[in-house]
Amino acid sequence: MSTTIVLREAHPDVEPALGALHGYLHDVIGRMEGRPATDDEVAAFAAQSPTDGLVPPLGTFLVALEDDGSAVGCVGLRWRGDDVPADAAEIKRMWTSPAVRGRGVGKLLLDEVVRRARDAGCARLVLDSRADLVEARTLYERAGFVEVEPYNVNPHAQVWYALDLR
Repeated sequence: MSTTIVLREAHPDVEPALGALHGYLHDVIGRMEGRPATDDEVAAFAAQSPTDGLVPPLGTFLVALEDDGSAVGCVGLRWRGDDVPADAAEIKRMWTSPAVRGRGVGKLLLDEVVRRARDAGCARLVLDSRADLVEARTLYERAGFVEVEPYNVNPHAQVWYALDLR
């Protein structure tokens, strides 16, 4: 098992980011449906949720890679968008592989997007999540995120968070 995790910026439509996004979608859809997601479901969901907001100049996408180059996590940071509050950046598609959960990969990813948002002068970070993503919600709350009123109309979201960066 790898002991080193590195973060790299990557385009979400090509490997290794694409594999991480598919892992994210398999995980989220599986939890929504209460069974393993099919490849067709993942492809359909991906087509409904384009990743163009996670590339410069609108955003960025980070992939957590093990020594062997395999993607074990990802996170997007959107600087602008129709549903992103004017003073905020938005975290999207935060995921870690079940194989590395508990090893600090999620915290590493979250700390990096918080740092980038602060460095960019953002007043706060926002994100939406699902109630059943317990591990993610615990990570956000431990990092200081607090539940807020909905800031978007994401039909899959059930809880919204914000972190004051000032």
